[in-house]
Amino acid sequence: MLHIIKSSPFSRNTFIDSIAYFNDGDAVIFIQDAVVITASQHKYAKILQDLMPELSVYSLTEDLNARGLSCILGQQVSYPEFVNLTVAHLQTQTWN
Repeated sequence: MLHIIKSSPFSRNTFIDSIAYFNDGDAVIFIQDAVVITASQHKYAKILQDLMPELSVYSLTEDLNARGLSCILGQQVSYPEFVNLTVAHLQTQTWN
């Protein structure tokens, strides 16, 4: 499954709430304000780092760039690569 997370962990509990639904081999992509999770060192980044052996982690490059951030956890992907991720996974779940 591909999990798409959109909200900053500093404004909503979306990331924490979604963790219960992650399974080994799932992928998660952070878009919009959620990209901050992969771009800084804070408690949410540590939680994500602990999950990374079981998950593939991505951040949307355009959203990182729009916020002046750089990805330090996972892999940056472009919009076309994001589309390829959605095609590669039979199921997707968007978390607002």
